[in-house]
Amino acid sequence: MHTMRRRTLSAADLHVHTTASDGTATPREVLEWASARTDLAVVAICDHNTVDGALEAAAIAHEYPVQVVVGQEVESSDGHILGLWTPTLVRPGRPAAETITDIHAQGGLAIAAHPFAPRWWHKHGLCRGERSVYDSCEYDAVEVANSTPLLFLANFFANGYQRRNRDRVAATGGSDAHMLSVIGTSRTLFPGTDAEDLRRALIARETRGWGPAWSPTRTVRYARKVPEIKARDADRKAREAAAGMQSSCCDDRPCSSDAQRPKADT
Repeated sequence: MHTMRRRTLSAADLHVHTTASDGTATPREVLEWASARTDLAVVAICDHNTVDGALEAAAIAHEYPVQVVVGQEVESSDGHILGLWTPTLVRPGRPAAETITDIHAQGGLAIAAHPFAPRWWHKHGLCRGERSVYDSCEYDAVEVANSTPLLFLANFFANGYQRRNRDRVAATGGSDAHMLSVIGTSRTLFPGTDAEDLRRALIARETRGWGPAWSPTRTVRYARKVPEIKARDADRKAREAAAGMQSSCCDDRPCSSDAQRPKADT
């Protein structure tokens, strides 16, 4: 069992969206906010099925104290997977095992995103995998803290799963922010001060997920942003269709694993 080293702890938000997909803030606005309004040391830009926002943020990161990890949220047929340290696009719409293999081929790390989100969230784009997928695929970490409204039970179940499998997968936290005020409200705590320390801690499974920070108004703020988020997501999907990218399970159709989904799973 790995233990957290007794040294400086820093915080990273490993799940942030920008206007490159369905976020409402540009990469520069994300870095400005994270630098001025949070104590984050690292931010991972993980837009849906694109690395454009992450590469743009990385190109200007030298202007800010916060470091950038280039990532993407790949919409696999077995749920969403965060690929960190992946500058090359991973093709969506394929099984988790193939997706993770491609992430690892780049030297990246694969994280199960919002793993126990309720099924009714699928039609809103919060697609998850199944426990059998998490058990059988080579994920590097599980997101145990996500700030999307109404995921408190999902975070609870994710924490339990990670604790039972802590010798195999690390714990992470990411806000899944689609607007500036949510950035950093869920986070990954790690020993060290920079992105390289974060990577080492994830590999050694020395990280902790924290959050989401309590807020009585976050759900209301999200609700006000929903029309813009949906519009940007529709534009994003149209671009993907024009580029011939296969759609994932996150629409009104059931996921590929629905037939095998345990009835008691939440």
